[in-house]
Amino acid sequence: MYELFSCRNCIHNCVQSLNIGQGAGFCLRHDSVIFNPIDTTCKYLHRKDMPEFVVGDGQREHAAEFTLFSGLASLHEKQPIERIRYSEQFVWERRVFDPLVHAIAQYYKIKPKWAFIEGLTGGTDGRRSLVYSSIVRRYMDTCETWRSSYRLVLALVDEIDEKPVFDARSVLIRDGDDPAAVREEALWDVVFSRISGLQEYGYHSGLESLMWATDSLNGGLSNLDWNVLHVELSKMREIWTNQILEHAQANNVFFPQAQDEDPEQLEGE
Repeated sequence: MYELFSCRNCIHNCVQSLNIGQGAGFCLRHDSVIFNPIDTTCKYLHRKDMPEFVVGDGQREHAAEFTLFSGLASLHEKQPIERIRYSEQFVWERRVFDPLVHAIAQYYKIKPKWAFIEGLTGGTDGRRSLVYSSIVRRYMDTCETWRSSYRLVLALVDEIDEKPVFDARSVLIRDGDDPAAVREEALWDVVFSRISGLQEYGYHSGLESLMWATDSLNGGLSNLDWNVLHVELSKMREIWTNQILEHAQANNVFFPQAQDEDPEQLEGE
């Protein structure tokens, strides 16, 4: 239960989940390397596994517990953790370079942010898919608008029925773990983050059918049966895509002219 409130399950640490990503993580909220992500947290935690409007009460209770910490803190000991800037020299000297951590650590150096995010779409790569769904959700949460996010969510929906695939370095296998079982859990980490991203877009855009997108998935999700869920997601993918497109067109924000809308002004960071 504690792990659900650790940095491994927070969208601000895009590169990891409870079962994905080895070694250190990276927090975009605090612009810091996270050396022990399973025992690190903060009051700004935003869970990966569920949409925020569903688990908001639990997150607010967690925030209250850590409200006196301005930055990262240890989850169990409740002690402050020093902010550590990312250093490319450091990771190469210690042979712990991680290309996805490195890419995310450049986030604040690159503009426009939405263009950087568009380049992270994952397809069947399970870890990149986790990164993409997490950073899109973070972008929406920071902007508090759907207007500059719909194109990012369209790409999320386009790959929502792709089965995530993981190589040996993508999953977190502890002593005694069954690698096949960990890969199965990692698959569901990605699935729930993707679907939660769609639901959070529904919340921001006011599209109730997307907020409760899980109601359209029948037994595949509740039974954790990928083969059944794949069929359901493939059927809904086009429906959800059309809903997002039609809503954007109806609100005159579907790829507007530069003079009508500057995405930079909508980023909020």
